[in-house]
Amino acid sequence: MTDEEKVANCVDAKQIREELLEALHMTAGEFATALGINYQRIYDLGSGRTKKFNPGMVRLITKTFPQVNPHFLYTGNGPVLTSNGGGQQNGLGVAELSEIMSMSKRLLQLMERLDAKDSDLRERENNLIARESAVSEREQAINERELALSKRELSLSHS
Repeated sequence: MTDEEKVANCVDAKQIREELLEALHMTAGEFATALGINYQRIYDLGSGRTKKFNPGMVRLITKTFPQVNPHFLYTGNGPVLTSNGGGQQNGLGVAELSEIMSMSKRLLQLMERLDAKDSDLRERENNLIARESAVSEREQAINERELALSKRELSLSHS
């Protein structure tokens, strides 16, 4: 293989990954989540640690995103998305899928905030219960003291 052929066959996985993510309107983390794989595998494609897309990865990507052009993943040539997939997966377009992912992420953030507020409210409730118990104990002690004083007063008045 000549140097020209090597250069012509050089695949830049980082550039392919970036173009793919841009076309799908996703971050690397969202993409890894959508594929159901560890983020590190997607990161390695962008860091240069993994030099090219292997057939297993290409199959997984095209199964999850049928609109992705497998030839582009292997070579970096041609369109990122094919027209035969219609830009759709399960009747949804890339924009819709991206919006769903974004809304899901937002929903998770809201749920985390709700959990934090719920935890805070439970802590406050426990503090109020503890205070109420302390006030009840003080009230009982005052009542016992008043009773003792009344008995003493009564005994002093009889003497």
